[in-house]
Amino acid sequence: MNQTASGPILTTEGIPLKVSLQKSERKNKIRAFLLVAPLLAFILVTFLIPIGDMLARSIDDRQINTVFPKTFEVYKKWDRKDLPSEELYATMFFEVKNSEGYQIGKASTRMNYSKSGWKSLLKKSKRKFKKIEEGPYKEKMIEFDKRWASLEYWKALGVMVDPTTMGYYLNAVDLKFDSNKEIIQQPENRRIYNHIWFKTFKVSFLVMFFCLILGYPISYLLATLPLKYSNLLMICVLLPFWTSLLVRTVAWMVMLQQKGVLNNLLVMSHLIADDNRWQLMYNQTAVIIVMTQILLPFMVLPLYSVMKTIPPTY
Repeated sequence: MNQTASGPILTTEGIPLKVSLQKSERKNKIRAFLLVAPLLAFILVTFLIPIGDMLARSIDDRQINTVFPKTFEVYKKWDRKDLPSEELYATMFFEVKNSEGYQIGKASTRMNYSKSGWKSLLKKSKRKFKKIEEGPYKEKMIEFDKRWASLEYWKALGVMVDPTTMGYYLNAVDLKFDSNKEIIQQPENRRIYNHIWFKTFKVSFLVMFFCLILGYPISYLLATLPLKYSNLLMICVLLPFWTSLLVRTVAWMVMLQQKGVLNNLLVMSHLIADDNRWQLMYNQTAVIIVMTQILLPFMVLPLYSVMKTIPPTY
């Protein structure tokens, strides 16, 4: 490298050193990016794109709007107090009659989510509508099937008017849209998801708590015992990984059933009566016991790895 009294430092090729370093750094960045590009492409194609597509589908309600576009335009003018006008009946009649069977099938499935019975109504109506040549369509549709005179069926269309919807997410927390697009609770007999959410988090918390209570002292012993004893204890911690999860689950079923090992030991010890054996299978207790045993090593190993780095004199 050369340096003049008044100019910058130059390389042997006469290029300023700063420019040369910038080019070298840029080449290294490009080389590093090309090395990870296949992995990035793999993650994009197999992970990010499917998740994006799933999220887009979760709010997409355009399919039914493409089957009944004119019906929904007229529907927006309806006051939802009395039965729709002849105009709305006629529009629905022609769009059902002229649509493809596949389109009606997809649309009726979506409509069935809002009101059970739409699917069978549309399938029957499509066959019968071919015989109707002229109006009044309202009277003939009601004469064919009384459900066409039900306000509940017509109001159920209100939640599908927009091309996007948050209805699927509301269902996950026992809520839904009414015909005016206002959020209301599901009927009493359909409120199940909040209860499931609560039970899921409850079991998760209890399993985590018991894993922590059992795993903390084990991790402490692994980190502080002499090497020959800690190695033996580590083998006991890792031993479950050598056995299939299915085998371990079946073993727990043998131990926890009413005629199983645990109940037999309690009866033999006269701690419980033979006709009063504990019910430990197919309930929340069994789930907590088995999940704690299965997940305990995953609590022990991270705690042990941290405790091992703490000096004994700390």
